[in-house]
Amino acid sequence: MRKGLSDASFIPNWGTERFLKAAKKAGFEGVELNLREMEGELTTETSAAEARRLVQLAEHCEIEIATLSTALLNTYPLSSGDTRIREKGLDIGGQLIDFAAEMGAKIVQIVPGAAFAETPYQVSYELAVESLFQLGERAASSGVIIGIENVCNKFLPSPLEFVRFLDDVNHPCVKAYFDNGNALATGYPEHFVNLLKDRIVAVHVKDYWQAAGDFVSILEGNTNWPAVMCALDEIPFKGYLIATPHYPYAYCHDRHIEKYSQDLTSVLNLIKSNKKVNKTY
Repeated sequence: MRKGLSDASFIPNWGTERFLKAAKKAGFEGVELNLREMEGELTTETSAAEARRLVQLAEHCEIEIATLSTALLNTYPLSSGDTRIREKGLDIGGQLIDFAAEMGAKIVQIVPGAAFAETPYQVSYELAVESLFQLGERAASSGVIIGIENVCNKFLPSPLEFVRFLDDVNHPCVKAYFDNGNALATGYPEHFVNLLKDRIVAVHVKDYWQAAGDFVSILEGNTNWPAVMCALDEIPFKGYLIATPHYPYAYCHDRHIEKYSQDLTSVLNLIKSNKKVNKTY
């Protein structure tokens, strides 16, 4: 497994170049860049030439742009009963795929949809399936893989339903982008891993503190890290673990990145520790 870092907590406080340099210095092999509407250097108004400049920055820093992501599909859900909102979401998803193809990122993270009080769940579900198949076709023509993420919005909350959704989309370019912290907020992360298996193409890594009902840094919550890491290892998962700090530090952002890198290394070492223990029995 490889160590990656999301820019979500660091842009726009930093420019992309500073983020890339800090991630590389801290020992990350790759990064995830987020598509935003206005802030930062990768926005819905960014040109192809400007996107290629970000690739050049990453190459100069000797770090890979592993994945692209966006929070915009929380605002424009692919399951919305409002056609205008859903089509806006499809446009954003398509743009994310186009940027990934332009920038050499192999995977894009997509929020598959959301549940709404005013819309029957089955309707939202069917709209999301239709939307993801459309985006899957676009991804296929661009050489990109979509990873749909399990998020905390009352949509696809259980691992069985998440797997069924992928079955219903039934597209070879639509896989799973697993988030262990979100999974703990709705159930048990290892259950998702055991059911999704090799459909997992990337992992968002954070933690969740159940007593507070909030997301926290790695190792500060209730995740059963040995169980999760061993489940990933058994697939075997060889892709990126993308660290996603939930809250930015007010100061000392470099230290935040260093700490996340060190903690992610400790979590990865649990796999080796478990194998050593098993050999003694």
